[in-house]
Amino acid sequence: MGCGIHVSRLRATVLLVGKYGNETMSFRRYDDDVSLRNLYEVIAEKIYDRRVEDIYISGSEVELIDEALEFLRPFLYPFSISTTDTFSDEKEFFSRLEKTLRTKIRLKTVDTAPEDKIHGSHSTIIGGREGLNLILSLAKSPYVKKIVPGVIEGNATSAGGGVKLKLTRSDDKGNLRALLIDGSSVQQVHVITTASSKEEGETVMRILSGLVHSSQNP
Repeated sequence: MGCGIHVSRLRATVLLVGKYGNETMSFRRYDDDVSLRNLYEVIAEKIYDRRVEDIYISGSEVELIDEALEFLRPFLYPFSISTTDTFSDEKEFFSRLEKTLRTKIRLKTVDTAPEDKIHGSHSTIIGGREGLNLILSLAKSPYVKKIVPGVIEGNATSAGGGVKLKLTRSDDKGNLRALLIDGSSVQQVHVITTASSKEEGETVMRILSGLVHSSQNP
């Protein structure tokens, strides 16, 4: 079973996607800290009760997504929580979420230690420990078979601007291209996945993007 949480200024809506059907719950949202804590505690209890495996958060604003992530993490530890892009329309988010979760059922998985998935002749990973941790956040996914760091463009010693990882596209075989960015330096990263088509690759890309976003907003 998977779960999607969409937060707007007025309410938080939860969609539970199960093998035999879906369940939707809606909760009024208030801005004060006590009410917000109570709101997310109730949502966490509902998720625990239904033994949800995958949790995705979206919202009408980035600040609301970050809010939900901040409040839910302590309640749902050690569950993995992913974030998505903003959606002004919760129906669009839930439609895409259900499609993603249904596709995940078809995807194969691998059971390999994250550090053993990093290959290739380019041993340097820009961004130091931060860059490596972002690469490992991808490698932890069971849908990733191999990660191959590629060529570095720009000044590899640049320190300005922070370290970020951006997934850019899926090819026809379902493998992904990513960019690791450290200031003015950019490193190509090739991600070999268990997907077998562009559609499945795009599903994996959405899953991994949520993991990366969460790891960049600890």
